[in-house]
Amino acid sequence: MSTRILAALLFSPLLFSCGDEGTISYKEKMPPAVPGNLEAVAGSQQITLTWDKVGNASSYRIYWNTQEITENLKQITDAEGDPNTSITVQTIKDNLTNPYVHTGLIPGTTYYYRVAAFNQAGSKGLSSEAFAIPTP
Repeated sequence: MSTRILAALLFSPLLFSCGDEGTISYKEKMPPAVPGNLEAVAGSQQITLTWDKVGNASSYRIYWNTQEITENLKQITDAEGDPNTSITVQTIKDNLTNPYVHTGLIPGTTYYYRVAAFNQAGSKGLSSEAFAIPTP
């Protein structure tokens, strides 16, 4: 038996027994799709947001403002934490659920929303915009 064959036989179990611990699945390597069908429904000093669930998303972020959101996701995330930015879009990103109820809002003010889905690979971008005007 040659040395190469013997080495291959001895070390091949090590190469193939490592398993897939610590690896990322194919779906996690791809950013999730943009959430669809974002809806904003006004209530008393609150707005309820719903959107289509994205299969490989591990989290969602809601971006809102009292003006239309014209910035893209990169512009918004680059501006987060920058005290000198002119971008006024606010981010809700902790423990989001669908539906999400945004409370403590001013009646008669228009609130605009967009949603992004995230996983370990990032995000593909923002949903279409939805808006609503909370009641007293």
